[in-house]
Amino acid sequence: MRPLALLAVLTLAAACGGSHAPKDGGGVGTATGPAEAQVFTIHGNDRQQFEPQTVQAKVGKLTLTLRNGGVPHNLTFRTAGLPAIGTVSGAATKSATLTFTAPGTYAFTCTIHPGMDGKVVVSG
Repeated sequence: MRPLALLAVLTLAAACGGSHAPKDGGGVGTATGPAEAQVFTIHGNDRQQFEPQTVQAKVGKLTLTLRNGGVPHNLTFRTAGLPAIGTVSGAATKSATLTFTAPGTYAFTCTIHPGMDGKVVVSG
């Protein structure tokens, strides 16, 4: 393959990364809506991972929904005062409305599956 053609292929491959969560957990997603009415759905998969593991939001209110993939999961923040999302089983969903008053990183975990962690990164 010619160097210029190879460069074009590599550039296109890198551009396809985007902010979509990979099928095996990880990734970054961005909440939608105005600062006082943001929404985002995070998935708990059967491989004991959150998809995506990082959610970007703004200072304000975020309605975070946990959509389950089968194996029961929950979502508990490590920061006092932020509400948890109780256990979700089957293909169900549950939501919590969170209020972020300051930028920062807010870690969460599934208390059913140690090591199943994620975070909400809040910007001003």
